Amino acid sequence: MRSRIVPVALLCACLTSLAACNDKDTESAPPASKVTTVAPSVAASGKALTDKELCSTVSTAGSDMKNAISAAQKADGHVEAKDAASAFAKFHKTLDENLVFAEDTPVTEAVRAISDEVGKAATATDPISAAADAGFDKLSGNLTTACQAEGFKINF
Repeated sequence: MRSRIVPVALLCACLTSLAACNDKDTESAPPASKVTTVAPSVAASGKALTDKELCSTVSTAGSDMKNAISAAQKADGHVEAKDAASAFAKFHKTLDENLVFAEDTPVTEAVRAISDEVGKAATATDPISAAADAGFDKLSGNLTTACQAEGFKINF
């Protein structure tokens, strides 16, 4: 059986870097055991988020996803497929709901690309491997660049 530790470690490293960066100049991150809440959906309000607000929402949702995966991780590094799929699906739903009224900008294009790949990973038989193979290096670089251009420090 193929080892799942490497894909899980890579995914957690990417998500940790996302969770550690935001628009606040602080030195500390919230404890891993703290579960944060995702911003309410804009779908109900009919109002699009600004690019900076969307970057913040992605950062918060990414932290929640990372925390869910970390909490589900077994001592040997294994994460059950259902747990990873659930975390990915929640992240995907949050991004999609916040993109409903968004105009086409570099930020929304980057968020849509990430949302699409996470959505595919969420429905895969092996979500962790699907996410690891999705090319998130390029996608996260695009999001980081777009958010930083809007004045939001993120390292997805």
